[in-house]
Amino acid sequence: MLELGCGDGGNLVPMAVALPGARFHGVDSSERAVARGRDLVEALGLTNVTLEAAAIEELVPPPERFDYVIAHGVYSWVEHAVRDRLLELCGAVLSECGIAYVSYNALPGGRLSGALRDMLVFHTAGLDDPVERIEAARELLRLLAGSWPEGHEFGSLMRRQAERLLERSGETLFHDELAAVNEPVYFHQFVDHAARHGLQYLAEADFFEMQTGVLPDAVSEELLRVEDPVRREQYLDFVKGRMFRQTLLCRAELQVDRRPDPLVVEGLAVSSPARAAGAPDGAGRVTFEGPGGSKLTTDHPLVVRALERIGESWPGAVPVRELIPPEAGEDDRGAICGALLRSYAGNLVQLHASPPALTLEAGERPEASPLARHQARAGALVTNLRHTSVRIDDELGRRLVVLLDGTRDRAGLMDALGAFLRESGRQVPADLEAGLERSLQGLARLALLRS
Repeated sequence: MLELGCGDGGNLVPMAVALPGARFHGVDSSERAVARGRDLVEALGLTNVTLEAAAIEELVPPPERFDYVIAHGVYSWVEHAVRDRLLELCGAVLSECGIAYVSYNALPGGRLSGALRDMLVFHTAGLDDPVERIEAARELLRLLAGSWPEGHEFGSLMRRQAERLLERSGETLFHDELAAVNEPVYFHQFVDHAARHGLQYLAEADFFEMQTGVLPDAVSEELLRVEDPVRREQYLDFVKGRMFRQTLLCRAELQVDRRPDPLVVEGLAVSSPARAAGAPDGAGRVTFEGPGGSKLTTDHPLVVRALERIGESWPGAVPVRELIPPEAGEDDRGAICGALLRSYAGNLVQLHASPPALTLEAGERPEASPLARHQARAGALVTNLRHTSVRIDDELGRRLVVLLDGTRDRAGLMDALGAFLRESGRQVPADLEAGLERSLQGLARLALLRS
């Protein structure tokens, strides 16, 4: 995997830890960020990831080919010449069946976010210090979020956008909205640009973003009549007012079969926190709901059983083959795979080629990933085994994560935690053993314990 604009390796390093048999190379123009990333790589003893300080427009591509190329948060935030070089590099280094991921701000939705960006740029003009610019931007966003009376059409749009940006971290706000360059493009323009470098549109990284089922039936049916996938996706952007895309590209000479095949799901693993919303109705139908409001209703007993097991296994993933009973016929096999594909299209479940290597049970000598242990020494944010950030605000909880190197049993962990409390001038609680078990269970639910 090659990442263009890798920063300090915050995306590559967790993958390198999780996939020791894969090779990762990151490139970023910030020497300071690359230096931090190299320090992290060295501290973790990783040998499968390298980081290089270089500007994209000056990068000489390595001679080997890559199965994946990532450029997240780069394309819309650089000058046209750099955009061109970015896609040229993707075309030059992709392996025969390689996939490039490129994210960018999209039109027409980008017009709306662009109006708010213009306000922020105006308000922060003359401020050079990044911290001051971020705080000034937040001040304006708070003002805008409460400025307009109810029913004000423009105000309602701006209020929602301001509230959305206030939820972002300062770093993201600075990179995205306060950047010197932030130019959205229409999807068809991006695809045309990629074609000039021997690349074609494959799909969106989030499969559910390509679905029309969330739209009114008449609109969905009209879009489905558009056979050209690029035109259909562009019309979908018009209807949804999409602001951001995460597009996958592949080599132009490949023949792409876009027909979904449910049985392909059988070779993957599946995960979801979805739970049944209640008991079966009078017709035996059960509705499963996910945290984002996605739903699936089914009366097929094997599908119900499969979704129940998936939910019980969260945050872990279950191989789909294990959800198909040995005695199941072809119809049942197709029903389970078809339901899971529909659930994936509806953002109810996630599919995995390489499921996270985590456990829901704290074993005799529980172990957290070396990356989480390293991060817990420095602060509250750690990366779990599902490649997402979780916050551990409690100092004792962070100390526990640091101690989980797989060498200590319960007695060893209690001794080390007790010593830590005494050294910091605190009393060792009488229920330390019970508290330790609760904490380990909590860390398992946060996907922090390795299997």
